[in-house]
Amino acid sequence: MPDKTMLCLCLDITEHDLDRAVAEGFTDAETLKRYTAAFMGPCQGKSCMDTILARLADKTGVDVESLRRPTMRPPAHPIRLGILACLGDANAQ
Repeated sequence: MPDKTMLCLCLDITEHDLDRAVAEGFTDAETLKRYTAAFMGPCQGKSCMDTILARLADKTGVDVESLRRPTMRPPAHPIRLGILACLGDANAQ
């Protein structure tokens, strides 16, 4: 039975998910982020980044301090929340 220990509560990423990703060759934070969507939930990695990076370091044998944190990308343009919720006009400023 796969381990159900949660590493990312926002996106339900488990230790098993991370271990499988590492076994498939995703051994740095940036590619892991792209493969699993880790660090991309509502918390933007604030609650899970340290835990995931520690597990990644353990699985790869790399010192956790030497792991590069993934790139954080804010939206290119500010977006009104009402537009995202389909409550406003997309052309409104």
